[in-house]
Amino acid sequence: MSASPLTSADTTRSVNFEALLQKLDGEFSALQPSMIERFSFQLEGLSFEVRRIVHDEVYRFLITANLGYLPFSIESTERRVAIRTIILATRSLPTVHFTIDRASKITAGGLFEVPRAASLDSVFYPLSLFLQEARPFIDLIGQYLFKAPTL
Repeated sequence: MSASPLTSADTTRSVNFEALLQKLDGEFSALQPSMIERFSFQLEGLSFEVRRIVHDEVYRFLITANLGYLPFSIESTERRVAIRTIILATRSLPTVHFTIDRASKITAGGLFEVPRAASLDSVFYPLSLFLQEARPFIDLIGQYLFKAPTL
């Protein structure tokens, strides 16, 4: 005699799993987030954050990267001045902006607009634009953040 996990009371209720999955798919698609979506990731030791904001049939991607903190003056005045000079030079960039906040945190950020697309991989286009524009300056600032540059 084989044991069955269903008792006689359970056999009277049958479940249509296909119908249940279709119902769940319908409910989840109705609850699609339309305001803000976000995720973060690490790339070569840097923290990146991407936020997608839907507005008037256009996706806006806010991409930020935390580069680190400005060295203390006592640690290296030369590196501190060099980083500030690089950040001032980035003001002419078309989309990406570099900032130093009151806590001396260095951040790169950009807002990119992409026509509304159905695919989830639409984030790669603005992310590529961000990296193309910001990467040379991120690398240059990185040289001054962690060690004295070699000439």
